[in-house]
Amino acid sequence: MPSTIEGVVAVGPGMLNLVAYLEATDMLVGVEEPEHTWARDISYNIANPALQDLPVIGPHRGGDPELIAAVDPDVVLATYFTAGTATDLQNKLETPVVVVKAESRELHRLESAYRDLRFTADILGKSDRAETVVDFFESERERLASLSSTVTAAERPTAYYAGRSSDGGAGATSTQHPFAPFAFVEAENVATSIEGHASINEEKLLTWDPEYVFVSGSNLQRVTDAFSAGQYANLTAVEEEHFHALLPTRFYGNLYGNTIGDAYYVGSVLYPEAFAEIDPVERANDIYRALFGTAIYDQVADRFSEFEQISI
Repeated sequence: MPSTIEGVVAVGPGMLNLVAYLEATDMLVGVEEPEHTWARDISYNIANPALQDLPVIGPHRGGDPELIAAVDPDVVLATYFTAGTATDLQNKLETPVVVVKAESRELHRLESAYRDLRFTADILGKSDRAETVVDFFESERERLASLSSTVTAAERPTAYYAGRSSDGGAGATSTQHPFAPFAFVEAENVATSIEGHASINEEKLLTWDPEYVFVSGSNLQRVTDAFSAGQYANLTAVEEEHFHALLPTRFYGNLYGNTIGDAYYVGSVLYPEAFAEIDPVERANDIYRALFGTAIYDQVADRFSEFEQISI
C-alpha cells in the first residue's frame, strides 16, 4: 500500500457511498458507468454532482481493468469481491485492491457498517471523520429508541414492508425481516416468519393482514398496481388506506441515511403522539447535512417519492 493515497477508485455496491460519508469524493479519479446513468438518483450522487464529471472506469460491480489503469489510482476500494477476483484485478493493475466487504450487510445492524467505514477511513486518512459519522448514527439510533420506548406493545399496530429490491424491480410480495426502519422504532413487522429478504405468496400476505403497509419508493408503481388489482381488497391496510411511501433503503448498496430517515417517518405514522414533535422531512435533511454537507431531501423525493400517504 502506498504511504500516501491521493487517487482512489471505488467499485461495487455501496463503496462510493462510504467514500462520500468520509468526505473523500475529491480523492476519486473515476467512477463506474452507472454513476453517470441509472445510479445518478442515489443520494451520494445528488449531493456530489461533480462525480458526473469523472471518467468512467467500466461497468458496475467491478469496472474494467484497462479503464481503471488509465486513471492510475493509488488504490482500488471494492465491495462484493472474492479473494480471487481481488487478486486477479490487482495483478492486472499492479495497484493495491482492497476488499472492504465481500457480502451484503444487515441494515438494522449498524455495527457492521461502522467497521466498513472505519476500515475505509484508515486507508484514506479520514479516521476523525469516520468517528463523527459513527457518533451521528448512534445518536440518531438512540433518539429513535427513546421516542419509541414510550409506546406500549398494545399500542403498536402491525406493519408490512413491500417492494424490497434485489438486483432489479420488486413487487408487493417482496419483503424483508428484520427491516431496519421498523427495527429502529420497534414496529410490529408481520413478516417475522422469514429471515432476511424473501418473496412470499399472496396467501401469506392475506393471512398476515397488516394494518399498515410501507412501500419502497424505488418500486412504488409496481407495488400500488399489485395492491389495486383486487385480490387484496379486504386487506386491513387497503380498507383503511394505510399505505405510505418510503425512500429506498437499498439502491446499488445500503443507503444508511435513507434508512434512518425512513425510521423517523415510520415512527411518525405508527406512533403519532410519541413522534408529535418530529418532522420527518426536517430530520431527513438534517441527516443528509450530517452525511453529505447538504440538504437534498427534495431532490431524493423527486426521484422516488415523498414521505406521504398513498392512495390505492
